[in-house]
Amino acid sequence: MRLTRTATAGLLATAVLTACNTPETSMVPPMEIGDGGQAVSDNDLSLARGPQASYAQSSPVQSAPLGEQGYYPSAPQNTLEAQAAALESGQNPVASAPLDGALVGGAPPSSLAAEQPRMTAQAPAQTEETLGVQPAPTAQTAETRQVAALPPAASGTLRFLPIIGAPVQSITPLSRQLGAEARAKGLTIKGSGDPSSEHILKGYLSAFGDGSAITVVYVWDVLDATGNRLHRIQGEEKVPSAASDPWAGVPASLMQQIGTKTIAEYMSWRQAHGA
Repeated sequence: MRLTRTATAGLLATAVLTACNTPETSMVPPMEIGDGGQAVSDNDLSLARGPQASYAQSSPVQSAPLGEQGYYPSAPQNTLEAQAAALESGQNPVASAPLDGALVGGAPPSSLAAEQPRMTAQAPAQTEETLGVQPAPTAQTAETRQVAALPPAASGTLRFLPIIGAPVQSITPLSRQLGAEARAKGLTIKGSGDPSSEHILKGYLSAFGDGSAITVVYVWDVLDATGNRLHRIQGEEKVPSAASDPWAGVPASLMQQIGTKTIAEYMSWRQAHGA
């Protein structure tokens, strides 16, 4: 029995000695276990106990410059900034078709061609009605106004070319009578060099003696403003005289009579031709 106790005591002593000889490193936890190799401080522990914030990592968004050549933005978004950017770059999805037919914002040519005739057809009526612009007079209206502006038939213009074949003492009373008769009939006498007259009278006179009488022959050509002959007036007058010089025996009253008949014949021709 004493031997048993001695053996038991020996085993206990051996176990105690073995425990005392175990190295301390076997009691330290390895570094790989826990936080991935970094020591955890008290501050880290307090942050771990607080609310966790999540951050989504994304790359910054940068828009291409609007002024860069060859850049065309996408369709405008529902923001004022996006619409302003689209308008600045020339992209306007709500713009109507231009009146001059130019393409704006890439609008299809077919839609502009269909829109242009309708707008063109409505534009003249709206413009004239809004601004009160009178339509251009038609040819018939212009012709009616021109006819209304013309003077009456007897209010034409007339000029006389120098009379050929008679002396001054015989032409003077004739010229005065011609002017007086013409003005009395409503005619306007123009100067001999005025090309604006409606008609021109060119006269030829001659006188010759026949025994106890003198005969005066007169011829008047009625010309237009360009010199073309339209009509001829002619006649003769006789006066008793035995003068050797035919013109010396022609009184002023005879020349005045010729003037009166000349204007009367001219007015008859004028009225007959609607002048």
